[in-house]
Amino acid sequence: MGSNNLSTSAYRDHPVRASIARILEMQRAPEFADPSVSDNEQYAFARDKVFAMAHSIQALLDQTPAELTSAHALNQLQAHLQSPLNELAAFLGNKNVGHLANAAAQFEQNVLQFLWGFMPQMQSLNPSAMSSLLKAQAEVSRDTVHQLVIQRDDLAEKLREITTKADAQATRLDDLTEGAAKERAEAAATVAKLEQVFAQKETERASTFESELGKLRENFKMFEGESKTKSTDILSELEDHKTQAARIVQVVGNIGVTGNYQQFANSESKAANFWRWATLIFFTAGIVVATATFIKFWDQPFSAETAGSVIIRLMYAIAITGPAWFTARESARHRTNSDRARQTELELASIGPFIELMPEELKVKIREQLTPHYFGKGVEAHDAGSPLDLSSMKEFVVELVKAVKK
Repeated sequence: MGSNNLSTSAYRDHPVRASIARILEMQRAPEFADPSVSDNEQYAFARDKVFAMAHSIQALLDQTPAELTSAHALNQLQAHLQSPLNELAAFLGNKNVGHLANAAAQFEQNVLQFLWGFMPQMQSLNPSAMSSLLKAQAEVSRDTVHQLVIQRDDLAEKLREITTKADAQATRLDDLTEGAAKERAEAAATVAKLEQVFAQKETERASTFESELGKLRENFKMFEGESKTKSTDILSELEDHKTQAARIVQVVGNIGVTGNYQQFANSESKAANFWRWATLIFFTAGIVVATATFIKFWDQPFSAETAGSVIIRLMYAIAITGPAWFTARESARHRTNSDRARQTELELASIGPFIELMPEELKVKIREQLTPHYFGKGVEAHDAGSPLDLSSMKEFVVELVKAVKK
């Protein structure tokens, strides 16, 4: 369609005819006869203007031969007809009457100016074209009236239904009002009777409550007196139990503290006895060797030959009795530790009963004075002294005598 020359077949099949036909088909849609359009002068005029111009263009296409038309004008008409066509389609989709005004404005501004494409002498419409236009407008009017009649009948039917329901509701309301009046009267009588019965029962309940309250007061006083007496007795018993528990706890504490000293004293006593027997065995062995040497050489004259044997045997005796000095010292040390532990055990076990009857302040003072005596003391060092030490020899002799006596 880009050429300015238009053949008869091309004119007959030009797309502008299809666009005009689509617009005229839309005219039969019931949406254009809706009261929202027909009852508004502006939108009804826009609708009628769009379809009137479409009918006029259709008449010009039918009456004007191809030789008297402009191909360029027809192409421009086809291009500018798309916008009002889209507006009409949008109205059918959402019933927004603003699309009708837009379609009419686009026809007037963009479409009518290209009607020059039809020769001027052929642009006067014949009576049949005007008749067709008026017929289309009449059909739209009839459709509008038909829609209004249908809506009127629907509204009348709904009005009848509403009237019937209103009458039924009025009758029901009258019945409810009458029933409510009867129920109010019955309720008033029932409430009056209930108030009378309640007053009688309230009097009886008040009398019964006062009587029961008096009994409860007497019972409570008796219970209070008995509770005070029982509480005094229980407190006295608890005090006795407290005193006994304190003594038991003290005894248990003394046993727990002194038990370790007792175990230590027993272990040290066993160690002292072991080393005592070792001392006795070594010393006895040395005495036996020395005695055997004197017996052997008693009848023999002392000479250079025998002197060596005697000295050697005596050295054996001294060597055998040498460890007896060490075992005697160990026995004495363990014996001393055992005696100290037993002394401490005795003192700790007897300190509680000894100070039990003293005032609490004096008890605390005595415990404070005895604490440094039992705790925080250093351990004596164990020195390996000389065997010729007089004190060591004394301990050795004492342990030897104890072992012999035992």
